[in-house]
Parts: sequence; structure tokens; C-alpha cells
Amino acid sequence: MTKLLVLAHTPVPMDKLLEQDRQRLLRYLHEQGSQTAQEISKALRLSVPRVSNLLRALEQESLVHAPRCTTGNKGIPINVWEALR
Repeated sequence: MTKLLVLAHTPVPMDKLLEQDRQRLLRYLHEQGSQTAQEISKALRLSVPRVSNLLRALEQESLVHAPRCTTGNKGIPINVWEALR
């Protein structure tokens, strides 16, 4: 007879997930340098809206800034983000 082991899954609180994502994003920018939200999204496997929201919050705390723009496929300016500290 095969025994099935069931592990209880304890959900991680949303504020803890938010802090983990913030730290991952900041660490990534420190290590990789200037990046667009799309590049960060792909590297960290987070949605672009999630990354954009994190970047805006981090910008308000003066932890990141977008000192320049690049041009996207459709000629639309795209912020290039950098970590400040």
C-alpha cells in the first residue's frame, strides 16, 4: 500500500511577499545596473504591472529613479530605472 504524505501549505502574508519582491527588485538593479520594467519583469518572473507598481513605490522612497528613457518598438518612450542606494 502506498502512503501519501500531505504537507500543510501556510500562505505567506501579502506584506511579506511585497517586501520580498521589493528586495529582489532592488538587489537586481544593484547587480545588473539600468533596466526597463520589462527587463526586470522577465528576469524576476514578475508581471510588468507588479514591477511598475514596485518601481513607483520605490521611487517615492528615493530608492530608485529613471534618469533616462529609451524608445520602445512603437516609438513610445520607456523609463530606464536605476537603484540609488
